[in-house]
Amino acid sequence: MPKPFSLIFIFLFFQFFATQNSKANDSFDWATFSSQEEQAEYISKQLKRWNNKTTDLRDKPLRVIYFHAKDREPLKNHLERWDGILSDIQNFFRTEMKKLGYGEVTISLEKENGKLKLHEVRGKEKDKSYSYKSGIKIRGEVFEALRTKGLDPDRETLLIVCGLSKTEDNKVTIYSPYYGMGADHNRGICFTADMEWLSIEGLKPDPQKITLQVKEHRGYEPFTLNRFNTVYIGGTIHELGHGLSLPHNLATKKEAVRGTALMGAGNYTYRKEWQNQGKGSFLTHSSALRLLVHPLFNGDSNQSKENPALTFKKLTIEHDQESILIKGKIDTIIPTLAMIAYNDKENKGQRGYMVNNNYDATSWTTVISPENEFKIRITELRDGNHQIRLTSVHPNGATTTKRMHYSRKDSVFDFSKAQQEIKNILAK
Repeated sequence: MPKPFSLIFIFLFFQFFATQNSKANDSFDWATFSSQEEQAEYISKQLKRWNNKTTDLRDKPLRVIYFHAKDREPLKNHLERWDGILSDIQNFFRTEMKKLGYGEVTISLEKENGKLKLHEVRGKEKDKSYSYKSGIKIRGEVFEALRTKGLDPDRETLLIVCGLSKTEDNKVTIYSPYYGMGADHNRGICFTADMEWLSIEGLKPDPQKITLQVKEHRGYEPFTLNRFNTVYIGGTIHELGHGLSLPHNLATKKEAVRGTALMGAGNYTYRKEWQNQGKGSFLTHSSALRLLVHPLFNGDSNQSKENPALTFKKLTIEHDQESILIKGKIDTIIPTLAMIAYNDKENKGQRGYMVNNNYDATSWTTVISPENEFKIRITELRDGNHQIRLTSVHPNGATTTKRMHYSRKDSVFDFSKAQQEIKNILAK
């Protein structure tokens, strides 16, 4: 039987660690997570914990469709070229996620005989019936074809490569849809174009100095072979980003040392580092966070369909001359891994109206404490009207977004609209 002293020692030992644990929870050190690297380490552990508890986690691949008109065959070497393009896109994601501290996480691709599986769909109409504006028509034909294969297109992420271009020597005419059509973590659809000059080899230095004449929305314009492949392969991965539910964003000053944000103007800089023409394109942390939990990166499960049912218990916004600080406490059915704040300045749109077009939205990230609290600081402030989109990121791939508006003129802030919006958010 232990002596009384031993019993007292054991009691004090456990009391000490219980107290330390309690203190750790009570005094969550936000300064510990101020850097992106520190956030990545913490978020990775939280996601791993969730994945270990998810017994039905399974791979979910991107479905790549090759669409061509009924009176034309696919463009030459289409399978080999797109196997190379998608492999490079897969490598880009893998490399960027690793740089950000998330390991070699990347998009899952469907393979057949060791190469990319292309679901070829022959259109119902002739080539002259399709144009840039034919997205809805092509979508309908693709959906019908996929359903005959037993696939549910409303539960898939689709990249539709359209063989809607013509090449005569160095002259290229493009009349394909080239955009996204809405997405969330369970479904998405985006279009890109195929051209015979398009290939990964075309992104590498070109000793022949080939020049193409390319016509898309305007008359023919000269493109070097490098620029042509950067713009159109870069356009493919950018539109795929939208198909994966990524919004546009602008690199912060700290991020911009790495190059151009993929979901900003990164479609014009893709792989320029291969050509010794700059630092190329990269993933911002906010984009990486959303990809990290996307079923095509992290795996699909029955819980992917569940609504996080997030509510705010506390939410405040304050500022000094150099930054905006947003603090809050949340409650949710599906845990929250991180919070993103997009700070989006209002600009004049095409028709003269003032809009938030996302392209100049800087993004700021933070972790969630054990008590479901968060603190997120926004810097690089500018005068003008702004929208803050506060987006939660959940391990099942879901996100939820709340919006707040403020203005700043001559460094003087007006948060009156944001305060009313916060009242509405807390009342729900």
